[in-house]
Amino acid sequence: MKCGVGTYTQKLAMTLAESRNVKVTVLTDERASEAMERNGVEVLSVIRGWRVTELIYIAKYVMQSNPDIVHIQYPAQGYSGRMPILIPLLMCLLCKHCVQTWHEPVFNGRASLLLTVGLKVLITVREEIITSIPKFIQRALRGTRLAWIPAASMLPTVILSNEERSKIRHHYIPDNEVLLSYYGFVAPLKGIEMLFEIVAKTKAHLLMACDFQPDDDYHKSLLDKIKTMGIESYITIMGFLPEVQLASILAASDAVVFPFRDGAGPWNTSIDGAIAQGTFVLTTSLMASGYSKERNVYFAKPGNVEEMILSIQTYAGCRIPSKPPISEWRNIADQHLSIYKQLITA
Repeated sequence: MKCGVGTYTQKLAMTLAESRNVKVTVLTDERASEAMERNGVEVLSVIRGWRVTELIYIAKYVMQSNPDIVHIQYPAQGYSGRMPILIPLLMCLLCKHCVQTWHEPVFNGRASLLLTVGLKVLITVREEIITSIPKFIQRALRGTRLAWIPAASMLPTVILSNEERSKIRHHYIPDNEVLLSYYGFVAPLKGIEMLFEIVAKTKAHLLMACDFQPDDDYHKSLLDKIKTMGIESYITIMGFLPEVQLASILAASDAVVFPFRDGAGPWNTSIDGAIAQGTFVLTTSLMASGYSKERNVYFAKPGNVEEMILSIQTYAGCRIPSKPPISEWRNIADQHLSIYKQLITA
């Protein structure tokens, strides 16, 4: 799933559905394919688009299914226009307990106040989100319960044999060369330019599991940069990959690199996904520094390419036991269930 919020919702819904006496239904748009049940989760892909007129169909399905809790995730790639911010108002009119999760600061001018209508609980995956939104929204949230529940790895854990790891590596590099990987969205905050500098100076091979859009000026500038730097032969652009294939690529790499321009934080679940494979991870931070042996992560100063290169030369190829994120998602689901039960019994 290309949308990070969509993947989070999928993981949470599947884990919640494992609980006794819990039925989970995901209401989404028709691009998610026909209605079906996946891992105990009923998927109703019936919304034809994120237009205001679709509120009628949302109301219809909510009244038919009569859920105890309506939980809305904000924002997501599929959302567009003003309709999504009207959903909380609709749930209030339908007298439904409404919970929201904000994955990023949600702000759309004064209209954002509609998100707070009838809102019982607001969950954030980033601790600082509330302090980063406008004061008038903070005031509107004074009567709302706030809960911080960090996310976990979105990827499954893949355990490769030495033969499997070698087979993947030999597809891209000869023996004794360094294999780097990156996955995620392509945006200025990701520090992609620094990845290219690392490749140019180390001659390591970089696998990029991400999409470059031909109509995006920034993406086109990066592709041009690869050519002008003369590093085309050292970079393989793989596009968006299924999660098991992606996890296998990360598990076979010497290092997974996330040179965030402004530093990483606890909300960067892409880092968690790489750590879960046991592979060495290089990222940047304004808070942490140096090598964490327990997590097999090196935190470099943002923008310091030389420090990043030195860490790769020192730690690339280091591995720790892989760690499936099952327990973390079980804990996340339990925290959600506790909130839901308190709302229902209040």
